Amino acid sequence: MLFLRALGVESLSAVVFQGNEMQEISVVFVSGESFNLYYNSWLQLGGNLCRVSPSGAFAFFYYKVYLRDSTVSVSGNQFMPSTGVPAVLVIPTGPNEPTNGAIVAACNTVNGEEGVKYAIPSVYNATILTCSDPCALATSCFPAYTTTASSDGCACTCAEGGHGDACLPVAVPEPPITDGADLCVRDVSVDVEVSAGLGTSVAC
Repeated sequence: MLFLRALGVESLSAVVFQGNEMQEISVVFVSGESFNLYYNSWLQLGGNLCRVSPSGAFAFFYYKVYLRDSTVSVSGNQFMPSTGVPAVLVIPTGPNEPTNGAIVAACNTVNGEEGVKYAIPSVYNATILTCSDPCALATSCFPAYTTTASSDGCACTCAEGGHGDACLPVAVPEPPITDGADLCVRDVSVDVEVSAGLGTSVAC
C-alpha cells in the first residue's frame, strides 16, 4: 500500500490494515511524505502474514510521523523469511514539533519466534511489547471508542459510538457473498487524490 503524497488521518478516524496474506514484496505499507495522524485517530497494522519477509520493511514512513492525541499500532504480524530478520516498523526521523500520541508494537514474530527489528526515533517513546505481555488496549481496539480491553484475550468493550470487535467509528460491512467469484480489482494504481469523506471505504 503506497501513499505517494502526505497522508492525513484525523478526527476520530481509523485506518485498519489486517488479515492479509502476502508473498514476496519490498514494503507493505509506505508513506512517501509525512504521515499526519491527528485528534483521536488510529492506524492499525495487525494480524498480517508475510510468507516472504519484505526486503525493505513491513511499514516504512519515509519522512516523519506527526501524532496528535492519536495512536499507531503494529501488532500480531507474522513473517516467514528463509534468512535474516525483518524490519517491522521504520521511521527515519522524528517530528519537528512535540508529539503527544503513541506508537505501540506488540507480538510481531519471525518464524514463530520474537526478535523482529524496529527503527523508531526515541522522541516517539514507542512501547514495544512481547507476546507474553498483557494486552495493551491500543493494539487491538480503537482507543477513542473503547472503555476497556481484557488483559488476556484483548477483547474490547466499546463506549457509545464504537462498532464491532475493535470498537471502530463505523460499522464494517460483511464481505459480499460471491459464490466463489473474486470481485476484487487487482494490480492497479490509484494516481489521483482520493477523499474518503464520512462513512466507510472498502478496497481489496
